Amino acid sequence: MFHTVICDTLGIKYPILQGAMSGVTDARFVAAVSNAGCLGVLATAYYRPEQIRDEIKRTRDLTDKPFAVNLVPMGPGFQKMAELSVSEGVTIATTGRGDPRTPVVKLLKEHGITVIPVVPTARHALRLEEEGADVIVASGCEAGGHVGKVSTLPLVPQVVDAVKLPVVAAGGFADARGFVAALAMGAAGVQIGTRFIATDESTAPPELKELILNSSEEQTTVSTIFTGKPVRVILNEAMREYMEAEAGGASEEELRAMKPRNSVDGGYRQGSTMAAVQVCGMINDIVSVKELVDGIIAGAGEICSKIHSLSTGSAVRADSSR
Repeated sequence: MFHTVICDTLGIKYPILQGAMSGVTDARFVAAVSNAGCLGVLATAYYRPEQIRDEIKRTRDLTDKPFAVNLVPMGPGFQKMAELSVSEGVTIATTGRGDPRTPVVKLLKEHGITVIPVVPTARHALRLEEEGADVIVASGCEAGGHVGKVSTLPLVPQVVDAVKLPVVAAGGFADARGFVAALAMGAAGVQIGTRFIATDESTAPPELKELILNSSEEQTTVSTIFTGKPVRVILNEAMREYMEAEAGGASEEELRAMKPRNSVDGGYRQGSTMAAVQVCGMINDIVSVKELVDGIIAGAGEICSKIHSLSTGSAVRADSSR
């Protein structure tokens, strides 16, 4: 059920990719996602090279299913991370962050790696298709982390129409309803991030999981203070105080002292925040990765059955017979 070209391209059971979330994922988590039939993605941003090597090996010990490594094309360290991934036999890589001009795709494709870049516009998608990408992730501004200006609903169909590659929809997906909606827009799958944080296997501290459970759709904001590019994070006390000071004309020195950390080190209500998507208001429980994935697939089947009933008129006839 729900087998698309993405499943064949990546060797996975379900067309669901786990978003790369630095600091809240490790080998155990990535393996759990892959074992559940999706593509687990090992984030590398907060790891040293030797740690990445260890996590790749640990992931292989925990699953025989495909998984990917996320590479952040920024700074001189990217080349080393790419070379490390190649030396460790990584076969799938996801990339992202704004509009990187590093020849990411060419570098990875030279070593036979399947490359999945995340893009915020159809224009970026076309460029990366020309560079040789294998799959495109079209990520709307509802997403957590680095975002563009276009929301998911208009972005995904435009990217689908613009490129010949399989497209994965990202930004605002957390359940069966979003999964079905993405397929209806022409996507071949979805990428899910924040919802995976609220799972048993996620390495996110309980404080962060609790914050996500208690946040609404209004409790995220976009700021450039972390990397110079727009980043969507949880709007907590630390971010509110910073934004109020910025709007009030605080000096650069004062703002520097107040700047929240976009990290997983704790202190989410005071000193730091975390990238998160606008679906926080839809996340109400902590479940296992397998329970989450199985629930999405089962729920999607039920939704499609209802839509089929509507298209054939059987649902209307059933209602009128009451």
